[in-house]
Amino acid sequence: MTFVGTLYPYQQESVDRMVDRGQMLLGLTMGAGKTATSIAAIEMLHDLEEVDRCLVIVPAALKYQWEREIKKFTDTKAVVIDGTPAKRATLWRSAISARYTIINPESLMKDEPHLKRQTFQAVVVDEATMLKSNSSKRSRFVKRISKSIFYRFALTGQPIENRPEELFSIMGFVDPTVLGTFKEFDKTFIVRDHFGKPTRYRNLDTMRRIMEPVLIRKTREDIADQLPSIIHQLVPVPFDPAGATAYRRISADLLFQLQQAISTHGKGFNLWSHYNGGEGGEAQGQIMSRLTVLRMLCDNPELVIKSSEEFKDISTASGSQFAYDIVQQGWMLTCSEHPKLDAVMEYISEVLAEDPKNKVVLFSFFKENLRLIQKEASKFTKSVLFTGDMTSEEKDKSKVKFSTDPDTRLFLSSDAGGYGVDLPMANYLISYDLPWSSGKLEQREARIIRLSSEFSHVTVATFVMQGSIEERQYEMLRQKKSINEAFVDGKHHDVQKGFDISLGSLSEFLRSSEV
Repeated sequence: MTFVGTLYPYQQESVDRMVDRGQMLLGLTMGAGKTATSIAAIEMLHDLEEVDRCLVIVPAALKYQWEREIKKFTDTKAVVIDGTPAKRATLWRSAISARYTIINPESLMKDEPHLKRQTFQAVVVDEATMLKSNSSKRSRFVKRISKSIFYRFALTGQPIENRPEELFSIMGFVDPTVLGTFKEFDKTFIVRDHFGKPTRYRNLDTMRRIMEPVLIRKTREDIADQLPSIIHQLVPVPFDPAGATAYRRISADLLFQLQQAISTHGKGFNLWSHYNGGEGGEAQGQIMSRLTVLRMLCDNPELVIKSSEEFKDISTASGSQFAYDIVQQGWMLTCSEHPKLDAVMEYISEVLAEDPKNKVVLFSFFKENLRLIQKEASKFTKSVLFTGDMTSEEKDKSKVKFSTDPDTRLFLSSDAGGYGVDLPMANYLISYDLPWSSGKLEQREARIIRLSSEFSHVTVATFVMQGSIEERQYEMLRQKKSINEAFVDGKHHDVQKGFDISLGSLSEFLRSSEV
């Protein structure tokens, strides 16, 4: 076998199953070595003369990481397809002699003419949640070009981020015969109300039985003795008086917009399906603009001011009209404090002062917030940024600097850094705010919860403003995680092998919350 690394027993078992069946969903928990396991499987298939070339489809931020891992575990050639169209054309020609061709799906869609001139016997999709939408162009494209390739491996630590339908879509790439048609899947496993909204998931024992031959699953609990121990901290932060007043005014306006939407669309109005790409129209825009500004206010009132200024500047196409309107109405006049920023900065400074080996990874939804944090943190440490608008090379440089420079102790990332980026040199992770997706939250935390961790224990801290929409997000994410565990891991089943959706509505939360 041309793989030169040492595998854990569960990884070797995974390799054997992947080679034996040919189409598998590799659902090892984040940080458990899915990349190494997949490379070992491809190398075994090469030794068996089954695979000569493998197409690796990964998020842009992971292309060079995959290249490094292939070099680490093999002595074979890997080509990363990146850069301008002319440069990519040259790289495609070079890739003909390479065992691994590594590319992100966006570039692959543009380069289909090059792809058609090449032959692959295996395809690996890393972070397979990129295929979670059954109707997206990217998902349909990857499934189409992979259909004729026998060896198909999908890698994800969380097969369901928000809804079970995502698992169905991913299986459309791996092996569409397993779950059948969507109509069959929906009828068998999902109970909906007369508005079409899921209220219960059922027959989950059947789901586990059907998925068992095609799913390789290891949770953190399964390999806890090989991962660092995890300390979870939920840090509540109280509002200052001016911030609390502004929050209540925006929250009341949001509640009014929700009630308007319900009166127009009926009680079947589902905000979260609208948020995830459904038809929301004017209602969606009005509601989401207020939700976004609430989240900005929780993070730092300066974000609301900045958004207002960007909207006012006609030379840009950014900013929020709602932010502009409330600034003009004077709602933000006395909001001069930033309690969450102060609390997080105090936390980070104490962590870094405690031990020179400590390093911190921080995630925030808003890129402008990352810059504000970086400016404040520059008073006591060096840091790097990692955001979606950076090139693959820039992201890789940030990661390498954080990994190798002992004085760079803070890694500031948007959720672009939440997928597959290995940061075992850090032992603290902060969610400054929360994503809407439980999968993204799990991905964030997995950046430091890894087999390769340099620490015996790591700390994951989540900061939430007391009584705010962030508490609602936190509870929603816990339920979404439970849905994933119910479908994939057989947990939380009731006596009838089902799982009820119990989270109340956003309107109820807004009416009852106290800020």
